[in-house]
Amino acid sequence: MMGYVHIFMKLPLIFRNMQKQFVNAQQGRSAVIHASNDALNRSKRAIFALHRGNAQTATTLLEEAKICFQDAERRFRTSPELKHEGSYQAAREEYTEAMIFADYLRGGRFSISEPRIADPQVFLAGLSDATGEIVRYAIRQATHGNREEVTRAHETIEMIIHFLLELDLTGYLRQKFDQGKKNLRTIEDILYDLSLKS
Repeated sequence: MMGYVHIFMKLPLIFRNMQKQFVNAQQGRSAVIHASNDALNRSKRAIFALHRGNAQTATTLLEEAKICFQDAERRFRTSPELKHEGSYQAAREEYTEAMIFADYLRGGRFSISEPRIADPQVFLAGLSDATGEIVRYAIRQATHGNREEVTRAHETIEMIIHFLLELDLTGYLRQKFDQGKKNLRTIEDILYDLSLKS
């Protein structure tokens, strides 16, 4: 049986360049995913802290999330395509959700000036998700009989849903919007139950 004859040729320079770029991109992607996952984790923990009434811990966690984002974003200078990495986008949405929920608890002025959430796609997804956190907060307030806070939550979610409705969202954001509508129905049910008890 005839064996294979291995011919060792010197690799063309373009092969070496492509290899180097590929390895660098893979390393960069891995670093972005790791940093983004850390940012997402801290953002989730910040939301939990806010639900427990621990605003200081939430602030610290969100500051830590910013540092994680900075670690990821350093890679964008050499590999701009990594800006579109799914884990980075997911982390930004979670961070946006946490920032919006924190702002709601501070009075709901929604005057957030954070460049990281200025992208409409990210902001609108985070805004839709934040309605779920506002509902969870309202449920807790309802168990304490705090109708005023439940009413405020309802008014806020209703305002958000009406705003999103005007945008005629499609695709991924439409799915987020539909979740927001479900949250509006939930808060309406809570208000109705409270009215029966009064």
